[in-house]
Amino acid sequence: MTAYRTAAPLGRLVCSELELALCRPRTAVVLGALTVVPLLATVLLAIDAGPLSSTAGVLTVSLSEAAAFSLGMPVVLIAAEAFATERARGTLDGLRLSPVGPGRLVLLKTAAVGASAVLAAGTVVAVSLVAGAVVLGTGEFGTGATLSRALLLGGWATGQLIGLGMLLLALSASVRRPVAVVAPGLVALTVAPLASALWQASASALPTGRWHEVLAGVMSVPAETGTLWATTVRAAGFAVAGAGITVFLLTRRDG
Repeated sequence: MTAYRTAAPLGRLVCSELELALCRPRTAVVLGALTVVPLLATVLLAIDAGPLSSTAGVLTVSLSEAAAFSLGMPVVLIAAEAFATERARGTLDGLRLSPVGPGRLVLLKTAAVGASAVLAAGTVVAVSLVAGAVVLGTGEFGTGATLSRALLLGGWATGQLIGLGMLLLALSASVRRPVAVVAPGLVALTVAPLASALWQASASALPTGRWHEVLAGVMSVPAETGTLWATTVRAAGFAVAGAGITVFLLTRRDG
């Protein structure tokens, strides 16, 4: 008896999901908006010639807690659309019962969240490097040290966004309207930095808590990466928890 394939190859499904999630005008607009922060930071640092007036300074400002709102916006929107939009349209149950299966479905949505995090962090880091180098120069770090620190911070920022995105993905699987995901996501990006500043004990548990410590450590000479790895472990915990909750919500009978 001939066995017939009931689901498309995983690679094809991932490519299709990424194209659906990322290749749309809104994504281009949001990514374009991300360039405003590093460009504005470059202009301001060029006007006020202080200790941050270098490419590394532009990168520090662009990845700071104050800039988390714009940095995390692409991830928030992708996570909000992942399941909440499908449920609002009445198509989520069909997806859950399709040959793709809940496990693969979560994997596809996770790939979209991860890709959006890479694009967001990569855009900010790339524009910071180019604009900072052209206008301000590399400063005391030099080209090699600036690039190595930029790559380290780019990977770190990507991990932080993925951790937040997976928590929002779990929320997306439990609500019926995308706004119920976007609103908490924006709160996490805006209120969390303020909360961690007012109550330092909460910083370790918040998605954007202790970012300033990471930036200060990586930009110091020599670089200090203890807080960077601690926040990376935190983000990994968020990602695992978010993935587990999402799978549970999609596989339960009354989901």
